[in-house]
Amino acid sequence: MIIKSLNALGLYGNASLNSVDLALVATDGVDVQQFIKTQTVHYPEELCVDIRTLISRRGWTYEMLGANTDVQVLREKISCFYAKEIKEFIADEKVDCYGIDGLTLFSNPEEKCSYQLEDGRVLAREIGQNIVTHFHRADLLAGGQASPLSPAFINYLGQAAEKPALFIIVDAVSSLIYLGQTGELTAFDCAPGMAMIEDWVFRHANMQTDYNGKLAVTGKADMQIVESLLRHKILKKNPPKALDILCFADKKEHLEGLSLEDGAATATTFIAEAIYQAAFDFLPKIPANIFICGAGVKNPTLLRHIKQNFAPREVQPINRLNSSLDAVGAQSTAFNTVRRLYGMPLTYPTTTGAFEPLSGGEIYEKI
Repeated sequence: MIIKSLNALGLYGNASLNSVDLALVATDGVDVQQFIKTQTVHYPEELCVDIRTLISRRGWTYEMLGANTDVQVLREKISCFYAKEIKEFIADEKVDCYGIDGLTLFSNPEEKCSYQLEDGRVLAREIGQNIVTHFHRADLLAGGQASPLSPAFINYLGQAAEKPALFIIVDAVSSLIYLGQTGELTAFDCAPGMAMIEDWVFRHANMQTDYNGKLAVTGKADMQIVESLLRHKILKKNPPKALDILCFADKKEHLEGLSLEDGAATATTFIAEAIYQAAFDFLPKIPANIFICGAGVKNPTLLRHIKQNFAPREVQPINRLNSSLDAVGAQSTAFNTVRRLYGMPLTYPTTTGAFEPLSGGEIYEKI
C-alpha cells in the first residue's frame, strides 16, 4: 500500500456536553502536512437538554441503552446534527476521508462494550461518504480499556517537546499521556472533566457550562467533599483505565446542599486535585515539561487550579508546540482516521492494556 497524505475530516464529540469540535487535517497518519482549519460548534438547546436528561438517569447498562427507543431517537438526531455541521464546515474544501468520534456515554471494558451517541449508518447516509467511527470497539474486544484514543497523535506532537513530557487533556473526562526519554508511551484516563461541571450548572441553573469559571471563582470549595471524592475507587485503580461521563454519577449527591457557586468551586477543585493525584500516584515522575489542552483550558479557574497544583513546574498550552493546535480531539480523530485506513495502530498495551498495538475504527459505507 502506498502511504500518501489525505485530507481528513475529524469530528470529536467527547470534549464537552454542549459542543463538538471539527478539524480538517492533511496527514499520512505518521506526520501532519497541514492543520487546515478547526471549528467548535454548540449543540442546539434541545439536544443539550436531551443529552443531560439521559445522563441524569442512573443505572444504565449497554443492553438498556441499545433497547431504549428514546436513546435511539437521540442517536439519530445527534448523527443528523453532526452530518449537517460537517457539510457546512467543509464547504468547498477537498476531503478524502471522514472520521467521527462521538460522545461516549457508557464504557464497561470488563464487559467489552462501550456506547457512543452516534450512528455510523445514519452518518454515511446523511453525508453521502464512507465514514470511520466507533474507534473503541477493536480495542475493547482485545481486552483493552479503549481510551484514551489520542496517544498516537500526541506521540507525533511530542517529537517537538523535550522528554520526558506530560500531556494533560481535559475534555468531558480528563486523561494523562506521558512520553519518556527513551520512547516510553503511557496513557490513561485519570479524572472527571468538564462534564462534571457542566452537569452541575445545568441541573442547578440551566446553564450550559460555568462560563469563564465565574461561578467557581466566586464560590468556596468544600474540601471535605473534595477529599471524599478523591477516595473514589476508580481513581485508586492502577492504569490502564478508562472513564466515562457516568463514572461519578453515584457521587452527585455529595454536592447537593451546596450553593450553585460552591458546588461549581468544589467540582472544579476536585477535578484539578484528581488530575494531580493521578500524575503523582501513577507516573514514573512528574516531568518539568507539561502541556495542557482540551475544553478545560477555556475555563480559567480550572486551569489556574491545575497550574497551582503542578507548580513550580510550568503547565504550558499545547499550542506552544504548534500554533495551529486548537481542537486537539478533532485533530487527533482526523489523524486516527488516516491511521485506520492505512492499518496503523491507535492503541498500545501501555495506553489501553490491549495485548498488542491495534488499529481501530469501523467503516460504514455510503448508501
